[in-house]
Amino acid sequence: MIVRMKEILLFTSASDVEDTVQKLGEIGVVDIKEVVTPSNDDVLRCQQNLEAAEKTISILENHNSDSKDKNSAPKDSNGKDPKRIIDRVLKSQEIEFSLVQTLDNLRDQLRFYEVWGSNFKKQDIAYLAKKNIYVRLYRIDNSLRDLIPKKAHVVAFSEKDGQLPIALFTQDPKEKLVFKEDTLPELSFNDLTQVYKRKERQFNQITSFLNQQKDYLPILKTYLDVLTDRLNAEKALGSMGHIEGKVKYLKGYIPKQHEEEFKTLAHAQNWGFSITEPKNIDDVPVYIKNPKWISIINPMMKFIDIVPGYKEIDVSIYFLIAFALFFAMLVGDAGYGLIFLILTILLRKKIPAQLRTLIYVLSGSTIVWGVLSGTYFGAEQIAQLPFLKDLVIPNIASFGVDNINFMMHLSFLIGALHLTVAHGIRVFQFINSIKALSEVGWISLVWGLFFITEQLVLGKPAPSWYMWLFIAGALLVILFSKESTNFFKSMGASIANLPLSLISGFSDIVSYVRLFAVGMATAAVAASFNNMALPDGISGMGFLDLIMAAVALLLGHTLNIALALMAVMVHGIRLNMLEFAGHLGVQFSGEAYKPFKLTTEDKHI
Repeated sequence: MIVRMKEILLFTSASDVEDTVQKLGEIGVVDIKEVVTPSNDDVLRCQQNLEAAEKTISILENHNSDSKDKNSAPKDSNGKDPKRIIDRVLKSQEIEFSLVQTLDNLRDQLRFYEVWGSNFKKQDIAYLAKKNIYVRLYRIDNSLRDLIPKKAHVVAFSEKDGQLPIALFTQDPKEKLVFKEDTLPELSFNDLTQVYKRKERQFNQITSFLNQQKDYLPILKTYLDVLTDRLNAEKALGSMGHIEGKVKYLKGYIPKQHEEEFKTLAHAQNWGFSITEPKNIDDVPVYIKNPKWISIINPMMKFIDIVPGYKEIDVSIYFLIAFALFFAMLVGDAGYGLIFLILTILLRKKIPAQLRTLIYVLSGSTIVWGVLSGTYFGAEQIAQLPFLKDLVIPNIASFGVDNINFMMHLSFLIGALHLTVAHGIRVFQFINSIKALSEVGWISLVWGLFFITEQLVLGKPAPSWYMWLFIAGALLVILFSKESTNFFKSMGASIANLPLSLISGFSDIVSYVRLFAVGMATAAVAASFNNMALPDGISGMGFLDLIMAAVALLLGHTLNIALALMAVMVHGIRLNMLEFAGHLGVQFSGEAYKPFKLTTEDKHI
């Protein structure tokens, strides 16, 4: 349900503005809107400090602590300055990155000595060059040996790591081979080894330091909350308007149920304020509050990042019911549903409560559909077991029967019912308007289109009275779609729009056939993987063959599950967000309600 909002205008003296923002943050119910665009340096500074803290926390959380001294005692975090910790960690990471590059470069140079010997010296090459003998070193693939000129004085050495070391001797300083020449290290092998060990010790020290700083993560996370509050407070301060520098004011929105709470605080703080109905609907943030059983769809709504407009319909409950059905039909396999359920149970402590419950619902609906359709990892043999066989409904079974026409009929029927619900909701939405009659007309047209779809796609004869659905529906839509003082003008606009709307409605109903098509494809792909891995069953297979078949089945079904979940994201969401929402008139043009909250007790804004 979309909660009713109130628009507020709050006035406070310039001297009390920081305390005002603090109090607003403590009650945490006002969604503050910009009166002016914040542009002060304090906002930029807070943003930079916040980003530095977030980066530091990310560095420490992702840092590999395998090398940490297990005997080291926990560090005392009392009195530690989070700013200093952040500065040191960020500086250490820069040094660590530089050391990684240096060590990689040193390892490349040491590989040179692995090929050409630890006694090799650059000075010897320089000495020969003074005697007009030039030596050039290369490492090439053995297959490129034929590219060496016949006249070239080349010495080849033993192959190393798949490459052939060759040395070119010449008295012509310009003579070279077509291959990439080896770079000669500046330092000798012993000197290079010493440098490498020294840099490696430095790297280990940095690693140990970062491991130790992980003990201070709780401090940094608390400090991050403080910085978040400061940034939000500075944005609130910067977005306030002023009157001659003496009075500050802000604009915002508050849920109706918190109106009295705000008034009590405003009177106690001697604020000036006004609370009115919102004037510009497009600016009103949307606060959706539903019972817990409906709110489990929230993670999906946040994932696709859509919010209905303030005056639109909250689609949460309709989305939840339809999405559970669509998920079950698109995945369609009880085995896959069981995997989702088991994984969720095993990882339940790491999955947020709402998402965990949603997955339970989706897994359960998939298992039920899979049992009724006799689909278990695409294996028909499992569905033929005595008890499971009795649970299969032949009309929706995945194997053993020709039920394509019925499944297409079922898909079209689901589509017609889904769109009927959309227009039925609009009937109640416009119950005090003549537009409610036009929505009744659309329900009639939807069922007329359903019968035409069945006739054209499945060849099923439509009932003799179906044309009356079009006649009655079209008349209601033409006469009552628009409220206007000019009746004939509004009727003309409705007549002009009706043909395209009917074509769109027809395609919307046909679109629901994807529920059957994708679900059938998921079962067929699963069965194909089974046949490829176990074409003759497991009889006569050796242990190694069984292992290879198990690996093939695991990879195949994992891929099929991934494709099925992608299909849910594309088709399951589309049918709700385009077809259903389009007929419901929801454009998802809203902006989510984000109340200004201060989560810490830091008073130094």
